[in-house]
Amino acid sequence: LRCAGGSAPAGSGWGRGEQSPGAPESEVKAVIVGDGGCGKTSLLVAFAKGDFPKVYVPTVFEKYTASLQVGDKPVKIHLWDTAGQEDYDRLRPLSYSDANVVLMCFDVTDSNSFDNILTKWYPEVNHFCKGVPLLLVGCKTDLRQDQEVLQKLKDGRIEPVSRQQFIKTLFIVYY
Repeated sequence: LRCAGGSAPAGSGWGRGEQSPGAPESEVKAVIVGDGGCGKTSLLVAFAKGDFPKVYVPTVFEKYTASLQVGDKPVKIHLWDTAGQEDYDRLRPLSYSDANVVLMCFDVTDSNSFDNILTKWYPEVNHFCKGVPLLLVGCKTDLRQDQEVLQKLKDGRIEPVSRQQFIKTLFIVYY
């Protein structure tokens, strides 16, 4: 896989901005949802632009586009970043139309964000995007080792979301 503006994997035969000769480009719409501040925008900016945002700015709506190479097929992926705050609950469903995949994101250092996958995000996505493939994405995994974050969690008697909790939730959502 290669992201526009990024570099191609070694030996892939494709450089920056190149496309597979003669192959029509497929397009995919990916909608990303999750609580405000859970890491959705950082994930998308890092993927689409190869850069990590330095400050948190709440999103109302953003769209990023990245060109990928999947095997020998060029794919343009449209990444629809949505607002996770309740103020936008009535606006967000407009983003779901024609989605090919939905990424449900949570912050691994925030158990409420994780709990909201089952209580808010899965029901909403299932209602508006029945049958659309879902990806459950744990964001901020780098903070599982951050001593300052771990101390704040410990002070609040909270632990980061574990891999076991993640797997258990996958089982609940899909079975």
